[in-house]
Amino acid sequence: MRELTISELDEVSGGCCGGHPFYNRGCGNPTWNSCSTTPAQTAAFAGYIAGRYDVMVDIYNHADCATMQADIAAMSADMRNGYTAGSNMTAGQANSLLNNVVSSIHSAISFNGCGQLSMVKVDFPPSGNNSGALGRIS
Repeated sequence: MRELTISELDEVSGGCCGGHPFYNRGCGNPTWNSCSTTPAQTAAFAGYIAGRYDVMVDIYNHADCATMQADIAAMSADMRNGYTAGSNMTAGQANSLLNNVVSSIHSAISFNGCGQLSMVKVDFPPSGNNSGALGRIS
């Protein structure tokens, strides 16, 4: 018994995995190639990624404990709400949501002219303004 190679995984999954889960199309934003079995799982994962990123922003910005606790609770809510919303989505819609979250995170990270990193929180579901809690599914 051995583990399958990436190309073997791709073949047995019907082309779903495509190698590494993150991939680039040229110089564009990273996108996600999901192998989840249901749209609800994919949407829940999108919520997890958005929430986990927001907690990382808190850590990077030395947020107080109350802020971190609130964002950890929001991460749980984002996963739950993503799962609920994903239950009514097609696989394509759920993958689009996940790709939008990855793109939103990509847009929320920047460097100033001196090379200093700037990270702002993202919305879930993504609204495009990366303002944190605003726009969360309730």
